[in-house]
Amino acid sequence: HNATDILTLACLAGIVPYAFKDPAKASLKRGTLKHGAEMAGIARWLREAGELEQALVLFRRAIEAGLKDDLLFRTMWDIGMLERRMGRSPLETWTNLASCRNDYRVKALEELAKHYEHREKDYVRALEITREARELGDSEEWKRREERLGRRFTQMNADRKKRRR
Repeated sequence: HNATDILTLACLAGIVPYAFKDPAKASLKRGTLKHGAEMAGIARWLREAGELEQALVLFRRAIEAGLKDDLLFRTMWDIGMLERRMGRSPLETWTNLASCRNDYRVKALEELAKHYEHREKDYVRALEITREARELGDSEEWKRREERLGRRFTQMNADRKKRRR
């Protein structure tokens, strides 16, 4: 196994510097990054180094190249968090993650509920998402969120009635 390790390190010595120099192009060149998992790994390094735009591009290319489900969902989560960090809307990413069974589904539902409650002020939609999340995995936090949204919805309806008078 030591010989395999040495051979692997020699291969990496030829690939990694090029990939870090221009990761977006490295993923397209033959003989460099071929697999989505490699691209996602380098994208995480780039994100930690503060190269957010390059990381986002490489995360997306990793998905296009193909990933196993567990890594696919993790990479989608990483994209959503990166989009949010960069001031972009991760709404599509959260919606996609929330739409199927995966380890990040409840987290994505939480992000969607926050979005609709705080940004859109769409308490009905936020309440629907919260109830969906509670069906998947209930907690005190979800219960409090549902109660708060219920109060906001009730208050919103009361305010509407007053304005009509």
